[in-house]
Amino acid sequence: MKKQLILSKLYRMIFLFLSILSSSLIYVLFKQIERYRVVNFSAIIINYIVACIAGFFLSDSNPYSSHIITQKWFPIALVVGAMFIVTFYAIAKSTQKAGVAVTTVAVKMSVVFPIAFSIWYDANDMLSTLKLVGILLALIAVFLTVFKKSDKVFDPRTIMLPAFLFIGMGIVDSFVKYAQSEFISDDLASTFSAVVFASSLMVGLLILPFSKPALKSIIKPKTWVLGALLGLANFGSMYFLIRALNHININTGLQAAGSAVFGINNIGIVAFSVIIGFLAYKERPTLINWAGIALSGMAIVVLSMS
Repeated sequence: MKKQLILSKLYRMIFLFLSILSSSLIYVLFKQIERYRVVNFSAIIINYIVACIAGFFLSDSNPYSSHIITQKWFPIALVVGAMFIVTFYAIAKSTQKAGVAVTTVAVKMSVVFPIAFSIWYDANDMLSTLKLVGILLALIAVFLTVFKKSDKVFDPRTIMLPAFLFIGMGIVDSFVKYAQSEFISDDLASTFSAVVFASSLMVGLLILPFSKPALKSIIKPKTWVLGALLGLANFGSMYFLIRALNHININTGLQAAGSAVFGINNIGIVAFSVIIGFLAYKERPTLINWAGIALSGMAIVVLSMS
């Protein structure tokens, strides 16, 4: 029984690792998109095409079937997909107006929403002392890992976009948790992800005609290559996260605690992305950032134990 319990936890951590790896690859691919001077928005459109195709390819569902639109989770997938592309645009604008540091902190600290929602909504997600310590460590670790001094003079008017991102991305993740908890089994994980990205694609295609640079870039082979890789990574980040949330603890017979899964996933992405930046792009984390990474490891251990 003890061996089975260890294997069960390992199985969940594999899905979490794949989600963290996929999300971190998105960071790498955007670096390559910048390097090869591909227009971001055109690569994002290709990304959603490929992510949508990957989802339907792995599922048994027919994308043209009317059965999909009658599912209770369908409206949630549409809202999540639309918010995905809206928040991405907001990230770009916030980076320009409020700065990279403020924007990054707002995006990453939004994890408090799905953690709080999971504890409030899921009766099986109990807030133990150990879990509370792990969550607090995770939040501190995220802040320290992404912290950067900014030379920009603070302007209160610029706080609106980071505030929107903090709330918006938190709501998106909470919607994903709700859909997963109520409707999305492992068999439906790929279909749900496909519909989410199809919704993002529809919104993107409505905007595309108004962006001349994106229209010119979207026909270039390098745009399709990088966009396709981005799509696979994007699909993996959501699909594997849902699989990790769906994982059943054989000791209790219950699904994994969403608060722990979101906490581990978020700090794992932050820490892994910083390490990739250091190794591959010669980015220099500060001592505060390294302290955040070390604290991330501690938080992951504590949340795993909880």
